[in-house]
Amino acid sequence: MLLVSNQSKRRRHRYIGFVISGNNGEIGREQIKKAIWEKTKEMLKDEAKQSGIRLTRFNGREGIVHCYHLYKDETIKILNSINRIDGRAISIKTVGTSGTIKALNRKFFQGRLKKSDDPDFLKWLSKRR
Repeated sequence: MLLVSNQSKRRRHRYIGFVISGNNGEIGREQIKKAIWEKTKEMLKDEAKQSGIRLTRFNGREGIVHCYHLYKDETIKILNSINRIDGRAISIKTVGTSGTIKALNRKFFQGRLKKSDDPDFLKWLSKRR
């Protein structure tokens, strides 16, 4: 009898780093969030909410997206397929994947993506107080 461990049933977190190029100027956080979510709904359809895809950190040029481990490859395809935001041609290149934000930030962004610069984190933090 083969027993299935709980580890395989648990959704594990993955963080994917990306860099935006091909644009003369920074892109706003809300613009990139909207583009990611629209492309996610287009490609994953009914599974979009289950994938856990969301923008975690973003500084105008570089960012980190969260997803669950089962959707890592789809998330990379989604990011790489975004080529326009608000009519502006852009190119998104994924640079790496990790199980923690800290490791991804240190390895690929040299610590530039701070959680204190993340307005969504600050909003969440203020609600907890």
